[in-house]
Amino acid sequence: MKPFYELKPQGRIRRLRALALTALQEYDLSVAGLRFISDGWNYVFRVETADGEKFVLRITRPGKYGPDDVRSEMMWLDALAQDTELTLPAPLHTRDGALFTTAQVDGVPEARHVVVFSWVPGKDMGEVLTPANYAATGELLARLHQHAADWTPPAAFEIRRNDTIFNPTDPPILFEPAFRERLNENLWELLTRAYETVADAQKELWGRGQPPQVIHYDLHQYNVKVHRGRVNPIDFEDLVWGYPVQDVGLVFFYIQSREDAPTLRTAFQEGYTRRLPWPESYPGEIAIHTVRRILDFANLLIDDQDPNEQKFIRGFFERAEGHLTRFLQNR
Repeated sequence: MKPFYELKPQGRIRRLRALALTALQEYDLSVAGLRFISDGWNYVFRVETADGEKFVLRITRPGKYGPDDVRSEMMWLDALAQDTELTLPAPLHTRDGALFTTAQVDGVPEARHVVVFSWVPGKDMGEVLTPANYAATGELLARLHQHAADWTPPAAFEIRRNDTIFNPTDPPILFEPAFRERLNENLWELLTRAYETVADAQKELWGRGQPPQVIHYDLHQYNVKVHRGRVNPIDFEDLVWGYPVQDVGLVFFYIQSREDAPTLRTAFQEGYTRRLPWPESYPGEIAIHTVRRILDFANLLIDDQDPNEQKFIRGFFERAEGHLTRFLQNR
């Protein structure tokens, strides 16, 4: 049998489809169909049942998120499904009452954590990114923050603290000497100065003595579905202990290259403040946490050797140089 990581995409999908079918045996579902949806990070399939229902099955990527991470993600989703009227990917429990299962099959080298969610209808908001939809997303994020602030997690809830400079799930390698030759001198200097700015902001934020709360930390426009005038959140995998200002800063990273970014940011703020005060403590604080996302990706991509990703990586660093130049000039 050919090693899994030597397979082409379709070969990997076939083997993971077999793993998904194995995992589905743990659920009280009459499966009539299993259709591949995406492999952007995790592998995602649509489950169709004999009575016409639809679910989403996610096979978690190995290495980054362990069972405690997956269980904790499901705990918050389960609580949100019970405590709010939001339409979101509520986890389906296994026959034994578990929030996820773990499966392994021949031809896939690792055991994989598998979750089955309720289906969230709609288009990706990235396809219909209007000021009105972005304002609704601001209000949606505020509703998530409201719930998290009042929620007492179960004892088994374990997630990372978002008090680092880079993403707390990734080792800090960006400034290792071996990588310096991959960046031009100007970009290296910009990243260094940005790192110092973010480090100061993180130290100040976490030094205020305010208790952190659970934050989504990935609510960009492709993790929001728009359906019949409502916006619905998906993909809670990156949740962390943190603060609302960090959440908003990350959201704005994904619109910063758009010409209409100022209009969208204003709309988002208007929607957020329908529910909660704007979380920025001083002018420019959110922008710092947007820059932090640039550092996250720079740290993640600097050692990526996948030949299929090199064009994207070059483009990312070119855009980062422009964004960081403008950010530091305005400070």
